[in-house]
Amino acid sequence: MKQSQSHSSQSHSSHSDSGRHGSSRSQSQSKGQRSRSSDSIWSDVEPYCVIHRIWQHFWMVVMCAATFGLLAYSATVLYIHPTYTCKATFAVMPRSSNSIYQGGASAVTASTAEQFATLLTSTTLLGRVRRMSGSVVDGTSVSAEAVKDTNLVELVVSGPDPRSTYSMCVGILDHYQDYSQYVFESVIMEEISSPVVPDKQLMRSYRRKMILLAGGAGALAMVGLLGFFCFTSGTVQTLHGAHNQVDGNLLVTLNHQRKRRTLKSLFKRQKSSLLISNPTTSFLYVETIHQLRAILEHGQRQHGYKTFLVTSVGENEGKSTVSANLALSLAKRHKKVLLVDCDLRKAAQHLIFDETERHLPINNLLRGNLDPETLVRALHYRKAENLFYLFSSNVRRHSAELLGSEYMANLVQILRENFDYVILDSSPMGMFTDSEVLSDFADASLMVVRQDVMRDVAINDAIDKLSRCKAEFLGFVFNDVHTFNIVAALVGGRRYGYGYGYGRSYGYAYGSSTKSRESYKHGYGYGYGSNPNRETVELNLNSPQKEG
Repeated sequence: MKQSQSHSSQSHSSHSDSGRHGSSRSQSQSKGQRSRSSDSIWSDVEPYCVIHRIWQHFWMVVMCAATFGLLAYSATVLYIHPTYTCKATFAVMPRSSNSIYQGGASAVTASTAEQFATLLTSTTLLGRVRRMSGSVVDGTSVSAEAVKDTNLVELVVSGPDPRSTYSMCVGILDHYQDYSQYVFESVIMEEISSPVVPDKQLMRSYRRKMILLAGGAGALAMVGLLGFFCFTSGTVQTLHGAHNQVDGNLLVTLNHQRKRRTLKSLFKRQKSSLLISNPTTSFLYVETIHQLRAILEHGQRQHGYKTFLVTSVGENEGKSTVSANLALSLAKRHKKVLLVDCDLRKAAQHLIFDETERHLPINNLLRGNLDPETLVRALHYRKAENLFYLFSSNVRRHSAELLGSEYMANLVQILRENFDYVILDSSPMGMFTDSEVLSDFADASLMVVRQDVMRDVAINDAIDKLSRCKAEFLGFVFNDVHTFNIVAALVGGRRYGYGYGYGRSYGYAYGSSTKSRESYKHGYGYGYGSNPNRETVELNLNSPQKEG
C-alpha cells in the first residue's frame, strides 16, 4: 500500500513537472518566434560558419567547376563548328606593265578584275581542283570579289579545318593559269599576298575562354548553394541565435580554442586534450569553466544537487571535454569530486586524461558486482588533480538496459552519499536513449551545444525530453564558438583534442591493477601509496532501503 501511494505521488509530481516544463517551453518558444520575426536573419548567421562550411566542402566547389568546364568543352566540340578562312590577293594588269597601279591601264584592268573573279569561282576550275586534291578539300567553299574601282581581286576560301582550306586555296593558285591564258591574252594576274595556313589557336583560345567562364560560373553557383544551405540550416551559429533558437537557458559560452602542440607531440602525432589543468590553456577558457562551476555550486546550495548529467544531441560536440574540465574545476574547490564515464557506447574519458593504467570499468559494477571490493577497485584517483574517476569500456549492446538497471540506481545513490559532486558523462541523445535513462537518477542535467553542428529542432526536442525527466534541466553550454572578433581570436587557446565516432573500437582493455590497493579504515576505503596524508574515501556500501 505504501509503495502504491508513493508511486502515485511520484507520478503526480512528475506529471506536474512535465506540465510546468511544457508551459515554460511554449512560452520561451513563442518568445523566440517573436524575436525572430522582429530581428534580421543575418543576426543568426556567423560569417565564419559560412566560410568554414564552404572550405569544408571545397571539393564540391572543385567538382562543380570541373563539371561545368567539361560541359562547356563538350558543347564547343559538339555544337560549335569553327570555320577557317584562307585568303589570297591578286592584281590584274597589262602584260607590258611593270607597275601594279599604273594609271593608263587602270581602266582596262579594273573591268577585267571582275572577269578574273568570275574565273576563280567557276565550276570548271573548282571541279578540276577537287579532282586533283581528292577528299582533302571536301566541305570547302570559294568566293572571289573584285575590289571596287581598283584592279585587285580577293580570293577567300572557307572550310571546316585548316588543311582543307589551305589545300583548296593553293590548288586554285596552281590551276587558274591553265584557263586564264586562253581567255585573257593582254592582261595577267599577279599574286600580291600568298595564302597562309589558318591558325587553330584562335579556336583553342575561344574554347579555353568558354571553359574558364563555365568553370567559374559553376564554382560560384556551388559557393552560393553552400552559403544558402548554411543560411537555412537551422543550426546555432551566433549568441543571438543561441538565445532565440534554443528553448533553454544559456549557461556559458566557450569560445573556440586554438591548438598549441609541442614539437615532440607533432613528431609523435600525439593528440592533446583540452584541460584546464594544462598551463597552455587560455585564461578565457579557464574562467568560463569556473563560471559554469559556480552555476553548479549554486544549484547545490539552493537545492542540494550533487549529481549532474552532461550530454549533447550529436557526437563530437565536446560534452566529454566539458565534463572533464567541469570536474577538474570542482575538484579545486571541493574535497571529493567524482567523474563517471557513462558513455558505454564510446568511452572517451580515459583518452582525454591519457590514462594508460588499466582499471576495472563501470560495466562490471552494473552487472551485479556491486560489492565493496569491486567498487574500490573500480575507483581511480589522481592526486595532481584531486579528482576521482570511474571509467567505462565500450558495450555494443544493451547499454541502456545496464544504465537503467537497479544496480545503476544503487550505484548512483552510493556515490551521492560518499562524494560532494558526481559528474555523469553520457552518450549523445540524438543517437541513443542512455541520457534519458540516466537523467532519472541525476539531480540536474545540462547540455553541450556546439556551434553550427546540430539543427535547433533536434536540440529543442532533446531539451524537451530532458525537461520531462526527473532531473532539473539547468540549461546548455554554447561550445566551440568561432567568431571574426579579433579580441576573441587573439585570446583563444587550443582546439579540442579528441573526436570519436560511434561504432569504431579503440581496442582498450580493462583489468585489475596491482598499483592501487584498497586500504581499510572502518570499512572499505581507497588508499594512495605510502603517504600518511593520503586521501581516503569512506564508502557506505549499504544498499538503499526500500519502503514497505
